[in-house]
Amino acid sequence: MKTILIIEDNREIRENTAELLELRSYKVLTAENGGIGFELAKQYKPDLILCDMMMPETDGWAFLQLAKKEPAIYAIPLIFFSAGSPYPEVRKALINEGNGYLHKPFTEEELLNTIKIGLNAKNNTLNSSNN
Repeated sequence: MKTILIIEDNREIRENTAELLELRSYKVLTAENGGIGFELAKQYKPDLILCDMMMPETDGWAFLQLAKKEPAIYAIPLIFFSAGSPYPEVRKALINEGNGYLHKPFTEEELLNTIKIGLNAKNNTLNSSNN
């Protein structure tokens, strides 16, 4: 069973996304900001991380900076999502650093397809490092 960490400050979005993924047989961890998400990622090493770009306290950019200092976490596929960003250059940098991007609101199909692509990217990385 694949584990997905959802980092999202909006409780309703976080819980609805978690429920949808659990119904698809994923194990789900949740965090309301990047700092908590970072600690969960270190502890549980999820297969994929979904991270909101804009959050109070530790946002997507701050989470990315923390993850870069931890090679095991930085190697986990990271998909950012957001309804928008006041700073287009930050949004572009986050998208370039991640393994995918979802624009909120997203459909169930968009979410599942993006997760599938992220998990495939992880599998491809693992397979190439084992050769």
